[in-house]
Amino acid sequence: MKSSSAKLLSLARLAVPLSLVLAASGHAQGPSPVAPMDLTKPQYDTETPQYDVARAMKQAPNTVVAEVDGKAITLGQVGDSIRGLPLAISQRPFEVLFLQARQELIQRQALVIRAHQTGIDEDPAVQRQVQTAINKVISDAYLLKAVNALITETKLLAMYKDIVAGKPGPEEVRIRLILIGTEKEATDAIAEIGRGADFADVARRVSKDPTSVQGGELAFASRENLLPEIGAVAFSLPPGQMAAYPIRAAGAWYIVKTEERRRGETPPFPVVRQILTHALQRDGVVAAIDEAVQAVTVHEFAISGKETEAAKP
Repeated sequence: MKSSSAKLLSLARLAVPLSLVLAASGHAQGPSPVAPMDLTKPQYDTETPQYDVARAMKQAPNTVVAEVDGKAITLGQVGDSIRGLPLAISQRPFEVLFLQARQELIQRQALVIRAHQTGIDEDPAVQRQVQTAINKVISDAYLLKAVNALITETKLLAMYKDIVAGKPGPEEVRIRLILIGTEKEATDAIAEIGRGADFADVARRVSKDPTSVQGGELAFASRENLLPEIGAVAFSLPPGQMAAYPIRAAGAWYIVKTEERRRGETPPFPVVRQILTHALQRDGVVAAIDEAVQAVTVHEFAISGKETEAAKP
């Protein structure tokens, strides 16, 4: 969970002078042995790209990062898994997310292989669910494309001025947390803190979260930037109080302590642009669905299989 300023931080790129590169490589002494004699035309092919960036970007999702009984798991699948994570988790270091997502995909593929071996995939109920899942992915992709085509920067700016600009920002909390593997370990840690141990010290010693190095402390965050289970508890606690019981969230156990609460500043447009985009997407979904239904012929049938009167022309 990064602050607004961290989200907007740009990447600086350092340009190294060519003379320093040559000096470092030992070629700064005397004339270059390949210096061109005729400077009126290029001595090298400057037209043909030496590295096809566009092609590489298209191929990157197909990079194999694991195999399970010969079934490939690709970087694209890993990326899809990471993009589907809650915001609070997806902002962890990519190296951590990559390993976790790859391991989950390996486990999932192993289960799929076992399912095929045992014939589960032939179950009619399973086949119906598979078809439903396929239909949902395709229809959701179409909805997103259709709705996004109607969203403009002008609409987003108008929405920002109407509902965000000049108004108080969201309520935020600063919390400390401990991420731990089992409920018993979490309960034991809570008991230790209850006996007087410092929360930060315990976090540094036992927490598996990247925040352990700073005693489990997170920057101020609004409710939507926290896992739902953690946000619900964190915003219900008064400052200085720790939750009496461990919290189960995202497949792990958490211990949460609320340190401070405040009303955040009004977020600038770039920070909330994606939130506003999602709001406009929701507004456009109904219209897109209605348009799609109007473009097809629909017949409705009762449970008996008889066509209902309302569906007939």
